[in-house]
Amino acid sequence: MIVSLLASAHAAAQESEMLLFQDKEEGLDPYLTRIIVTPTQIRFDDGENSKSYTLYDRATHIARTVDTRERTVLELHPKQVKVEPPFALKFRVKELGELKDAPKIMGKTPKHYQDYTNDKLCFDVITVEGLMPQAVKALTEFRELLASDSKVTFNNMPADLQDPCTIAMDTFAPTRYLQHGFPIQEWHPGYSRTLVNYDEHFKPDPKLFEIPQGYFTFTVEQIRNGDVDMDKRKIRDQQSAKSG
Repeated sequence: MIVSLLASAHAAAQESEMLLFQDKEEGLDPYLTRIIVTPTQIRFDDGENSKSYTLYDRATHIARTVDTRERTVLELHPKQVKVEPPFALKFRVKELGELKDAPKIMGKTPKHYQDYTNDKLCFDVITVEGLMPQAVKALTEFRELLASDSKVTFNNMPADLQDPCTIAMDTFAPTRYLQHGFPIQEWHPGYSRTLVNYDEHFKPDPKLFEIPQGYFTFTVEQIRNGDVDMDKRKIRDQQSAKSG
């Protein structure tokens, strides 16, 4: 199904791209996730009628999640933290070959890969090499931001939750699923994502990338430090936070 949607994709990268995925999580109804990629930003939302969204600035590497119901903006800044995995991580990729019955995309046939960590199957991914390189690069940048933040609290993770697949994907090898090309489908136990629509000539409204004025803005670091007073919608000073 998905490959038929992409069979007419052109080779040349466009200035802005729109990707629409269907996500499935165990225990939840399927839902849509839209990603808009431009040379300077990424927007993540739930589609055209979405009121809340996340913007990633590709120059500053800062992500901002806007909640229009709460009128808040949560900022995530890149971190420079060095963390070693609690045990050796050995990565292995199994190539299952081309999808012979699938139409070619950009002259190439989608390929199926399985990624293992410490001989445990972590996820399956179907990709097209060379497809949407701008989106691959932008999503790589965003995944690296999330991983940099994960390192801040990694040492607080209980040992029984340190699953090889999870810590690899979240912290130590966050861009593995992008290494084979653009993922048109991916899945692991309890979750799957399939690309259902794509517009390589997308012309986004500039307003989609605006941060509303007057929203209460705070950072992930301030949340962790206990500096955010949500009731009064203000940032406590350090002394008040410690005494409180």
